[in-house]
Amino acid sequence: MSVQRVVVTRSGGFAGITITEEVDDPDEAERLTEAIRAAADRPSGGARDDFVYEFTIVTTTTTDRIEVTGAQLPAELRPALRSLFRTRS
Repeated sequence: MSVQRVVVTRSGGFAGITITEEVDDPDEAERLTEAIRAAADRPSGGARDDFVYEFTIVTTTTTDRIEVTGAQLPAELRPALRSLFRTRS
């Protein structure tokens, strides 16, 4: 099972704006998927105005959805997501 792409939707935050972007490079999508699966096991925290990220992981055989809060994201993943959403923020 090989990851083909990941669709990332960020919602919530102070303004409550929803933005969707896509990672369509298979290598980058695979790395992102590994980090997100690990992040999903972390405590979600409870910040009221935190972002919520929905990751739709498209593989050669399945489509999975994982939702995590900003508090669950590991520090090393934050720059990649900021870069992904930079053109819209």
